[in-house]
Amino acid sequence: NEYKSYLRMAARLASTVARTARYMSTSTEFIRAPVQVFGIEGRYAHALYSAATKEGSLADVEGQLNSLQSSISSVPGLKEYLSLPVCSKEEKKATMGGAFKDAGINPLINNMVDTMIDNNRVKLLSEVVGAFNTIMAAERAEVPCKVTTAYPLSGAHKKALNTALSKFLSGNEKLLLETATDSALIGGMVVEIGDKRVDMSTATKIKKLKASLSLPL
Repeated sequence: NEYKSYLRMAARLASTVARTARYMSTSTEFIRAPVQVFGIEGRYAHALYSAATKEGSLADVEGQLNSLQSSISSVPGLKEYLSLPVCSKEEKKATMGGAFKDAGINPLINNMVDTMIDNNRVKLLSEVVGAFNTIMAAERAEVPCKVTTAYPLSGAHKKALNTALSKFLSGNEKLLLETATDSALIGGMVVEIGDKRVDMSTATKIKKLKASLSLPL
């Protein structure tokens, strides 16, 4: 009987150890993002993505992170305050932590900002938000595309451009079109899609023509 009791105890202990090992394996596993973003901002963005994915709060974290970016851009002096060396790290963390708590910000964002303050990286917060948005765009199979023209495009032109460029995508990819103007282009356009850039501007054509004409016959 005593031997059987030991066996049962050993079996329960083994089961507990196995459950703990499975939990530790899951909780510490780093979940890779659908696209890799390099640099210091990329490391913070990837860590936040992994943690938010495991927590099931990706959408909330994305929205709150962009709201935080808007606040930093719109609140006078906030960005400068975070970079001031005369203010202690503990003071900055307490200030931001209090604001985050009042706003109901996800603790993952609070922890990330605290870490950035500790590591003197908080000045890169805007870049981290940008890196996280890049990851989330890839998560939704969105392909960012920026088209710069000399003059603003009409609604009909934007629609036609969106249709034409979407034909270069594959599978379930979706085009995320952004337009901008630059009078220096004179005419034509510059298309930046994914990691590719195509310059079809009149200014570049003139530059190439001048270069050709300057060559000896």
